[in-house]
Amino acid sequence: MDDTTIFDGAKLRVQIKQSREGTDPVVAERDFPGLEARLEDSTAGGARSGTYRTATISHRAGPSALGDSVLFLDWHGDGRGYQRHDYTGSPTV
Repeated sequence: MDDTTIFDGAKLRVQIKQSREGTDPVVAERDFPGLEARLEDSTAGGARSGTYRTATISHRAGPSALGDSVLFLDWHGDGRGYQRHDYTGSPTV
């Protein structure tokens, strides 16, 4: 069952960054839509699996690369559009 009263949209942005002192520049990024239905999917009893697996992103970034992601959620009916939720980068890509 897809509960459309939760989100108007949801997507994950995966990024590969070059690790540097200060702000790490993004060298490659890719958006993965389709997250909304996975987050809203549940059984009639309300059980949610909460799983989502992205496709891959690749870029020849060298030894100082790190992986990062940003979750964009557009809550249903709040009128604010997509809100960005950042996650800490991984030192291993």
